[in-house]
Amino acid sequence: MKFLLFLILTATQAYAHEKIFKTKADKVAFGVFTQQKFHQWPFPLLSIGHNMQSYQDYSGSPYWHDGLDIRANEDEKIFSATGGKVINIENYVRGNHLYWEIAILDEEGFVWKYHHVSKESITQEIVNAYKTGTKILEGTLIGNVVKWPTTSFGEVYNHLHLLVVAADGRYINPFLMMSPLNDTQVPVINKIGLAKNHKPIEGIEVKGEHSLFLEASDLVQHQKFILPPHKISYRLNNEAEKVVWTFINLPSGKNDTDYINDFYMKGTCGDYSCRKFYFNLNFSPEKPRDVFQLEAGNHEIEVTVEDIAGNKATKNFKWKVL
Repeated sequence: MKFLLFLILTATQAYAHEKIFKTKADKVAFGVFTQQKFHQWPFPLLSIGHNMQSYQDYSGSPYWHDGLDIRANEDEKIFSATGGKVINIENYVRGNHLYWEIAILDEEGFVWKYHHVSKESITQEIVNAYKTGTKILEGTLIGNVVKWPTTSFGEVYNHLHLLVVAADGRYINPFLMMSPLNDTQVPVINKIGLAKNHKPIEGIEVKGEHSLFLEASDLVQHQKFILPPHKISYRLNNEAEKVVWTFINLPSGKNDTDYINDFYMKGTCGDYSCRKFYFNLNFSPEKPRDVFQLEAGNHEIEVTVEDIAGNKATKNFKWKVL
């Protein structure tokens, strides 16, 4: 019975992601991100459960998370990070009480989407503001975090899913909009290695075309909910630094599936019980699955990963092309 319930819940979540990023509020934003202002968190967070670049796969259809899962206590009160106009109250997975959205258009033109609000807790002030077009103030009570029915890594996963939308429809990394956290946990590089056919392989010798993988992770105020790092870069054979990606936006900006199977290699997992990330160091939007065509001989790469707080980790890998 428990297994059946798990299948139903994960299937629901897999379906829900198709709806999460296509609500009525998406086309209203007119803000352009310049990182000039920080906002207060909606409540005292327990930890970050997922960031925007988190790999999600609950049913065989992977996608980008696109926002922040801000973990909360049960029935945690949610306060608006900004003032502005309430532009949407929506059950974006119709009939499922877990998926209610409150969306607020702030004075700078960004849409803030608060997901997983308990319907019964949505305040009358928010409802009235939505009906009349009256603006709310920063710090206004929105409602409470809905009680989540699933555990992850031994903990109940009550959370607020926060998304920020800019003028061109791109989802901005909410971390960049929020007051910086006191995060001193340094990202971890577990392994760098060779890859063939978009899959990690063992060894330090290779023939012909190949790519490289990186296994790395980050933590924010937790020890189990590992996250992908904010920035990945490398120096090949002591050449200039090349940035694989920095997660201000996703590679395609506003699509939650584009490039997900190019940026992440085979063997990656991301669900309620498994998180392991194999990054493709050869990725770029122009050549998503590019390969090295290096001369025979010895080669070395220095890889650096960085979190949103600026903590960095660096590791080298040497290999030989036959």
